[in-house]
This record gives sequence, structure tokens and C-alpha cells, in this order.
Amino acid sequence: MKSRPRLSGSMALGVFLMLTTSAWAEDFKIAYVDMGKLFDNYERTKTSEAVLEKKGKQKESELEGRVNELKKLRESLELLNDKARQAKTREIEAKADELKRFRANTARDLRSERDDIAQQILQEIRTVVTDYGKANGFSMILDERTMLYGQPSYDATDEVLTLLNSRHKGNP
Repeated sequence: MKSRPRLSGSMALGVFLMLTTSAWAEDFKIAYVDMGKLFDNYERTKTSEAVLEKKGKQKESELEGRVNELKKLRESLELLNDKARQAKTREIEAKADELKRFRANTARDLRSERDDIAQQILQEIRTVVTDYGKANGFSMILDERTMLYGQPSYDATDEVLTLLNSRHKGNP
């Protein structure tokens, strides 16, 4: 009786993995994108930043007006008698408190609006990256920030940015 050579279990597993891995690798398509670049160069981001900057300048102008009003009240304080001065001092303190609240509320509101818009933009970017991946047969698209290295030929940032901005132009 002839004995046939037998493959050990681990050797058979290795051969199986080699054969299936090469077939799997042919179907596996991967890319990465630079989310920071997508966010910064997305036209909606630029438009939103301009709108928020304009709102910020309007609030800053309003704040300056309130500060000037408070300065005028403080200057007029010196010309008043004691009784009138006490009443005016209370008014000035109330205006100063109102100014502090206005400043804090304005900063909080603008920050909150900026955060909300940024979240919406990031969700749009994720949706476009997903759509791009599905349309182009990618198995996986990674965020560049989570990688140590990626060959430039796997970088899909510019293609996704073009798609993102074309969708924005079509739907402002």
C-alpha cells in the first residue's frame, strides 16, 4: 500500500487562505479621503462661513453701539447731584449687566449655529463619500486621519470634492 503525502491542518489552511485571498483581493477596492480638505474646500462651507462672519460683524456693530451708550451714561454721571447719581448708577449697572448677557448670548448663539452647520456639512460629505464609493465599486473608503500611510493613487479626495461641489451648485 502506497502512502500519500498528507497536508497538515495548518498547511492546508495556509494554502486555502492563499487561494481565497488572491480572489478576494481582486474584488476588494479601497480608497481614502482627506475629510479636512473636503470640509475646507466645500463651497457650502465657504458660503456658510461668509454668512456667519456677516452675522458676527452685525452683532459686533450692535455691541459697539451698546458700549458707546454705556460710556455716555457714565460720562453724564459726573454732572448729576447725589440722588440723581444713585438712580443713574443703578441704570448704568443694569445696562452693563445687559451688555455682558448680550455679549455672552451672542457668542453662544453664533458658536451653536456654526456647530450645527458644521454637523450638517459633515453629514453631507459622508453621504457623498458613500454615494461615490457605491457608484465606483469601492469596498471601503477611509478617512486619511485614521491612516499612517496611503499611496497617493488611492486618494479619492479630489474626485469626491468635485462631486460634492457639483451637487452644491445644483442645489444651493
